[in-house]
Amino acid sequence: MNNPQIDHPGYHGYRALLRVLFGPAQHRPDWQQHAACAGQDTAAFFTAEQADTARRVCAGCPVLTECRVDQLTWESRVSQFRAYPAGMVGGLSAQQRRALHRANATAKEVA
Repeated sequence: MNNPQIDHPGYHGYRALLRVLFGPAQHRPDWQQHAACAGQDTAAFFTAEQADTARRVCAGCPVLTECRVDQLTWESRVSQFRAYPAGMVGGLSAQQRRALHRANATAKEVA
């Protein structure tokens, strides 16, 4: 049986990318539609000049915790991408997220 979607040459690469980005579910989490940043210009979350604006958007977000947990989980799960993507996510800068990962790694080594 021919399935045009599966037979498309980019399909398997697309599915692999979804797995890397969203884990086994391979789709965006439902909470994202309720995020305060949904529909916002994403450039504000990736420039130092607009970091305060991004931080304010995150501070008032009804799904801040879900966003933060999701990002930190993704970063820790995808160890080959340890560069930690830039930008403000879950109210945390890349530097703040990096510090949390280091603290978690240190705690695991001590335990």
